Amino acid sequence: MKTIIIGNGNINDYEIIREYFDDAYIIACDGGLRHCRAMMITPNVMVGDFDSANKADADFFEKMGVPKIEYPKRKNMTDMEIGIDLAIEKKADEIYIVGGLGKRFDHSLANVHILLRPVSMGIRACLLDERNIITLVKDRIDIVGEKGQTVSLIPLTSVVKGINTENMEYSLDDAVMEIGNSLGVSNVMTEDTASVSVSEGVLIIIMSRD
Repeated sequence: MKTIIIGNGNINDYEIIREYFDDAYIIACDGGLRHCRAMMITPNVMVGDFDSANKADADFFEKMGVPKIEYPKRKNMTDMEIGIDLAIEKKADEIYIVGGLGKRFDHSLANVHILLRPVSMGIRACLLDERNIITLVKDRIDIVGEKGQTVSLIPLTSVVKGINTENMEYSLDDAVMEIGNSLGVSNVMTEDTASVSVSEGVLIIIMSRD
């Protein structure tokens, strides 16, 4: 099951991300309700502590019968992590997080890190906005984009070993990356598809577009 988790971060162009919502189970996290209402998309469920959601948006979807799972404001996880847990509980095999990047860099960074749990379980998971698609690889990943597209590889773990790439301008063959250097930034796809594999550790893969 494809699952969309929509948060309260920046979404400046709904049309670019709208295609991801087709045939998806939609989890609205707190303030992400504003994006659902603006896009005229009804979520399957809304979750969070609702400290950032507009009350009018929450009331609007409650009147439509959308289930609301409310958590206390003092808790040990973000609303986005609650959404990830629910997606896993619902047996998602693909998770797309939108509205997970924005003004709060702490939240944006945490949202990259929480991809690790589903990816470690073999669930395809990514964080995206109009300009970036962010995912993790701990074994092998095939990526689809465009020839000439920028792809950056950044270590999530302190060391990543056995890095190999295919269809990248700057080819890596059994390479090692460590936190603290920028070796993997701004590689370029030489075809519309490419692949990255690692033997040890976890890499962040960021596909960017102008």
